[in-house]
Amino acid sequence: MNLILGAGYAVIGLALIFWATPLSIRYNAWTTGLRERHPNINPPPTPEWRARNTKIMTVMFRVAGVFLVLLSIMHLLPLIAAKPH
Repeated sequence: MNLILGAGYAVIGLALIFWATPLSIRYNAWTTGLRERHPNINPPPTPEWRARNTKIMTVMFRVAGVFLVLLSIMHLLPLIAAKPH
């Protein structure tokens, strides 16, 4: 079970690290669309804020990816270091 969890965390973490920029651009476009449809709740961002939001989300996706990769190492390390019987 640890092998499956560790491999899954590693794959998802590496995907988040690798595709952080495209994911942040798509997320920013989605939230901007919501904000344009409902300007009473939160007004749409300016172009400068859109660029800043994209950079912030890129960093957040990469931090989450690194966390998942480290979590996968924690799950896989006992399997690698275990002595064969």
